[in-house]
Amino acid sequence: MKPDGIPRFLLLCLCAALTFFALPWETGAEDVVYSCSTVGKKIALTFDDGPHPTLTPEILGILAEYGVPATFFVVGENAEWFPGIVKAEAEAGHEIGNHSYSHANLKKECYGEICREIDGCERAVWENFEYRTRLLRPPGGCLSDALVQAAGERDYTLVCWSVDTRDWAHTPTETIVKKVLDSAEGGDILLFHDYISGGSPTPGALEILLPELLRRGFEFVTVSELLESREK
Repeated sequence: MKPDGIPRFLLLCLCAALTFFALPWETGAEDVVYSCSTVGKKIALTFDDGPHPTLTPEILGILAEYGVPATFFVVGENAEWFPGIVKAEAEAGHEIGNHSYSHANLKKECYGEICREIDGCERAVWENFEYRTRLLRPPGGCLSDALVQAAGERDYTLVCWSVDTRDWAHTPTETIVKKVLDSAEGGDILLFHDYISGGSPTPGALEILLPELLRRGFEFVTVSELLESREK
């Protein structure tokens, strides 16, 4: 029995029916943003999986130190546990994105479950301080036609990334720094995480990367600002 009282077999039948009757939706490159062709050296810093009770505030402090905005793709369950941290992100001028309610692999879910995951995260953020998320990053970047359809129906822009720092794999700080400095270009979307089990290399990498990227002439913007700056 599901927590909401719906028998699991009935829920699965409902998912199957919704998937069967959903309108066809063909996934294409135009449905997902990985990077942008921009004027200048604008770059977007993104963080997935938070908020975390200690790591997220530490990252917020580093961003504030260098005056850098970012986009935080939050997990709905974590947002419910730590609403004050999500509010602090928004009040500091950062953007909040939707990263599903339970960090589910949305590619493996039926249309109905995908909708529940998107709506659950959106509701978790909205109910705390009336912030409407507009960007959706599927966990793991896993995509499906049903996900693209559900996102489009809810007026979400699907956002992935062009540079994966692999901080989630506890990649050494120096390796992260080298990868970003060797590959970063204007229009890139950088993937970091502000919720990692065990020790995180992310704060140390940011302390080195942010001043160096600024010195090299990069301008940090939110993902929405990056999209608005796209070359016409």
